[in-house]
Amino acid sequence: MDPITKALLSEFVKQNELDGLAEDKQFEHFATFSVIASRYGEEFATSDVVLGGNADLGIDGCGIILNGRLIDDEQEVDDIQKLNGYLEAEFIFVQAKRSANFDGAAMMALGQHLKDAVFTHQTTPPISPELSKRIKIIDEIYKRAANFRKNPECRIYYVTTGIWNDDAYLGTIIKKQISDLATTNMFADVRYNPVGAQALQQFYRNTKYTISRQITFDRTVVLPAINKVKAAYLGALPASEFVKLIIGDDDNIVKSVFIDNVRDFQGENPVNADMSATLTGGLLDQFVLRNNGVTIVARDLSITGPIFTVRDYQIVNGCQTSHVLYANRATLTDKLYVPVKLIYTDDEEIAQEVIKSTNRQTPIDEKDLLALTKFQRDLEIYYSGMPDDRRLYYERRSKQYASRADVERTRIIPIGVQLKAFASMFLDAAHQAGRYQATLLKQVGDRVFKASHRPEAYYTAALAFYRFEGLLRRGHADTADLRAFKFHFLPAFRHRFEINEFPGFENKKISDWCEPLNAQLADAERSREAFEICADLIRRAAVGRGLQIVRDAAKVQTLTEGIRALAAKENGLKTPAVAT
Repeated sequence: MDPITKALLSEFVKQNELDGLAEDKQFEHFATFSVIASRYGEEFATSDVVLGGNADLGIDGCGIILNGRLIDDEQEVDDIQKLNGYLEAEFIFVQAKRSANFDGAAMMALGQHLKDAVFTHQTTPPISPELSKRIKIIDEIYKRAANFRKNPECRIYYVTTGIWNDDAYLGTIIKKQISDLATTNMFADVRYNPVGAQALQQFYRNTKYTISRQITFDRTVVLPAINKVKAAYLGALPASEFVKLIIGDDDNIVKSVFIDNVRDFQGENPVNADMSATLTGGLLDQFVLRNNGVTIVARDLSITGPIFTVRDYQIVNGCQTSHVLYANRATLTDKLYVPVKLIYTDDEEIAQEVIKSTNRQTPIDEKDLLALTKFQRDLEIYYSGMPDDRRLYYERRSKQYASRADVERTRIIPIGVQLKAFASMFLDAAHQAGRYQATLLKQVGDRVFKASHRPEAYYTAALAFYRFEGLLRRGHADTADLRAFKFHFLPAFRHRFEINEFPGFENKKISDWCEPLNAQLADAERSREAFEICADLIRRAAVGRGLQIVRDAAKVQTLTEGIRALAAKENGLKTPAVAT
């Protein structure tokens, strides 16, 4: 392994607390994270995408992105279809080798296993439980093919620490695997990417830095001074310049710049179809008149004459326009201008208010504006006041800590994780926590993130999740077989180790109630011992309710109830009611 890759791997291992793993396993996490992060702009845990173990058919990592969300449970497929009314999937597979060689036989076997065992089921070799789980999700997606906007995309990455030099023999193997997968008629696109050390290094570097683009923007009007806004511009941007903001080096659309645009691309609905007709019908010069325009919020901007260098930016309104322009990029000419509003501010509150107001112009579910509430901002501030041994980072805005080298990724708690941890630990919803975030929010929405709630319980739930995830990352033997039950550990811990009856989320006494739990979780050894007790408790609760320790049992409400009752009994407190 070359010294640069080794140094980047070392940094990744430290930030993700993977020191206890062997180097080959560390490299699997590193490669899988770097590859999937190139396709998915939000935070995720590598423990959710790295398979590990035997009988994985050479697949070290697997990411399933459905309607722009990384999923790891088949029930999420149903949730997403019901919420969105359509499905759009991307499958990412990674094989990671520390060697410098591109092994033709291994590259061929990877493609064949994907075609024959994962997708078409023509062969049924022994497979690991983790790979079996992914195959079930994939099967569930294809059962709903009538709801596809288009067939799924399949992306395969063979990662080594060597140099890819376009070897003709290996190129033939890659073309054959792509052709074989394409002939199944199951995919809109199949790509097989050989990744050498330099490409892997760049994938990883891209996860650390905010996006930056340089455009020529000479048709502008400078808006009058606005409080807390460093500069604001209205203008018309040539299509050739605009697409620079949304296209990556691989010619794919950069999905990460639309994270703050709460509505995802809606496909060929009537509005977007009409927009496409304007582009394909020879009316390019009329586009600037017919389109409402794009709003961009940049947190860093430098200008030299007509050259604007835009950094850390989000397209907060104009996701539909951007995707239609991307889809028709081959037909665009500089006759086409895009109406653009560019706002330069590093004030988070102003940025969030712009996002909220621009997205209020069309119907948006209130859940999509969750990150913009005062409660969320206050919770972020509360997190920042924790001592170093308990320090976590609450992420309201996706990637807000991406450029912070001092922040361990494992300590970042996105809103979705906070929701699932809190609902599991305090709302007796552990059996629902594997569901799609928006579906879970519908179930518990009137009991979570309330303005009257104090922040302490939210933080304690997140700290418990962080500690248990650490055990999973290190492959702790006593809990490894209970990975599917990870959210059940949170209420088990709470009910087993709380020392007083729960005072309520609005009661100032909740601070004193949380402190003993936080103190136990602050110590890695004490938290490990506590979760070992919880593991035994979960197993006994399952037996007591007539359940086996299999993945589907984690979705059964009676298990949640059994854990609560058994933990409270052993604690000596009365069986508590669900917290409100």
